[in-house]
Amino acid sequence: MERPHAITEFKNIRVLPSGYQVAVVRAGTEFSRHFAGHSAQSHQAAVRFRDKILRELPPKRLNPIPRRVLTAVGLTRPVVGVFRHAKRSMYQVGYREEGQPRNRAFTWNEKRIESEAYAAAIAFRKKMVGRQPKRKGKANRKPRK
Repeated sequence: MERPHAITEFKNIRVLPSGYQVAVVRAGTEFSRHFAGHSAQSHQAAVRFRDKILRELPPKRLNPIPRRVLTAVGLTRPVVGVFRHAKRSMYQVGYREEGQPRNRAFTWNEKRIESEAYAAAIAFRKKMVGRQPKRKGKANRKPRK
């Protein structure tokens, strides 16, 4: 089942009882502003501020995946949870196994090209995400006595 796409109109915008809050985080620093009220004017001001701040700030990924690698794998956007370390010639996948955080590296060199390493990292991530135990939600909790 394909995951629904986020509503881009409210991306980085929170609706609070007092109005709209725009919040963007880069490198641990939060850039935010509050716009009072729920009028169309305050919503439009929040959207304008969000668009302006996203244009001015650098992208989220510090080490972007090259377009040639994405094209070779048949993707247009990078996969969440797979990180590139160009100086080390590797892709890193972080995951949890038996409650412990783990990392796995997929290197590239003369024998293995970068797109193959990226494809292997994506396949490993899909496998590990599929194995994770389901979180306990409200439906799975024991009733209180």
